[in-house]
Amino acid sequence: MRLVSYGDRGSEQPGVLNENDRIVPLRPLLDAAGIPNADMNHALADLPNLRPRIDELLRDSVDSVSLDSVRLGPPVMHPGTIVAVGANYAAHINEVAALKGKLPEVPMLFSKPGTSLGGPRDPVVRPVESKELDYECELAVVIGRGGRRITPDEALAHIAGYMIANDVSARDIFAREMHKSPVYTQVLRGKGCDTFCPTGPWLLTADAAPDPGEFRLRTWVNDELRQDGTTAHMVFDVPTLVSSVSDSITLRPGDIILTGTPAGVGSSLRPPVYLNPGDVVRMEISDLGVMATPIRDES
Repeated sequence: MRLVSYGDRGSEQPGVLNENDRIVPLRPLLDAAGIPNADMNHALADLPNLRPRIDELLRDSVDSVSLDSVRLGPPVMHPGTIVAVGANYAAHINEVAALKGKLPEVPMLFSKPGTSLGGPRDPVVRPVESKELDYECELAVVIGRGGRRITPDEALAHIAGYMIANDVSARDIFAREMHKSPVYTQVLRGKGCDTFCPTGPWLLTADAAPDPGEFRLRTWVNDELRQDGTTAHMVFDVPTLVSSVSDSITLRPGDIILTGTPAGVGSSLRPPVYLNPGDVVRMEISDLGVMATPIRDES
């Protein structure tokens, strides 16, 4: 099952894609189930019980919308927490001079604010403070059943589904500001700007997804292939990441975990090649569709 949101920013509605790749509105079904827009994440927690009714809706509904006729929003409209994982592919670690050869012993975690969230076609806005904008294609894990201190063996049962995410980075912002507060790196400031977390185009529910160690991730910038890797090469796999995050953070329905990026980011090319206004970043993960986000400057 592929879940989407669609409509103007801030007033998106939930939907589900049928076999013809058309959006069937979910709002009537969720209204009947007593699930309001502001509480959509609880639908993710209750997907096993809702699934028969959604299947019936897909089978019987004549009301549908073309994917190309509407704005697609982030599939998870109101995440409580967005946790990102750094340095989780050995090849990416080895292409970054400061990290080369230093595999982490535990997952490296940071957060991105909800205001960074965007849809799969929304522009990524380069802030006026940055000239070194970069991309990172990542598998995003969405929590269905929440919990704390989830074991790796239990982790997959807590996942509602998977989607694509771009962990956009203003490399110069956090490199420059790191020197102003030398005890801490300014990762949040450089990765948490508005629009810096496009997601989508849909959330593939866990029951329809392959093993999370079998996804292929690819990124093109203006039709040039930059990244091509698989989740089989993660340092820490998806169950380990869910478990590790939940050791210190209570996970709730709709929370998102970005699981790291493979090699091929622009900052590691020689010479580095950063994103500029007019560029289009296209990301594809097997079974999860395609995102194509244009780059523009802050006005």
